[in-house]
Amino acid sequence: DLEINARAEMYVDEENVRRVLIYGEEACSLIGHHGETLDAFQYLANLAVIRHRKEAAKEGESESKARVTIDIENYRAKREATLRALARRMAAKALKYRRSVMLEPMNPYERRILHSALQKNDAVTTHSEGEEPNRHVVITLKQN
Repeated sequence: DLEINARAEMYVDEENVRRVLIYGEEACSLIGHHGETLDAFQYLANLAVIRHRKEAAKEGESESKARVTIDIENYRAKREATLRALARRMAAKALKYRRSVMLEPMNPYERRILHSALQKNDAVTTHSEGEEPNRHVVITLKQN
């Protein structure tokens, strides 16, 4: 029996993404390690939306391409800031030691943040290696 004292608000943003914001003193317990539980909730919510769209299409209703993003206590924005700072630190480390730096395995969303954070960096480049769930970002020096 999972009883959490939390509140949820939903709105649709300008890109037609349904955003669910969950907050409250106990809400953080729903995030999980590096957002794994949060990602699972989001995955299930998107499966439900897909099922609903298919049923609506069978009944002749128009099929919208809506997605659901769930955030708890602004975790996603905080995690993005943490990952961007990590990307800058690891790029500096690659430059200092003149060698590639391999980061810990991350999900596709988090890897995308790292690639984006260093995309305009003149000294390093990034790529992903490995197979899911152990796929990770590698930061390498650009060839001059």
